[in-house]
Amino acid sequence: TMLMTGVNDLRTPMEQTEQFYRALKLRKIPTAMIRFNDEWHGTSSKPSNFLRTQLYMRSWFKRYASKEGKVAARD
Repeated sequence: TMLMTGVNDLRTPMEQTEQFYRALKLRKIPTAMIRFNDEWHGTSSKPSNFLRTQLYMRSWFKRYASKEGKVAARD
């Protein structure tokens, strides 16, 4: 599970993202948390953050998707 949150997000405060991240890690679920400074709800108010979002997601799916395009099952 990849969590991406803008630090200024009022809908999903950073504290909630951090709690969710810790809960997933405790359960040994592959997890990444990415903070976007100066972002709100969403990560594309700046073109550079939009590009970073796409690159992070591409990297995540390359790592965890099977060759058939399905998400790999957890061990």
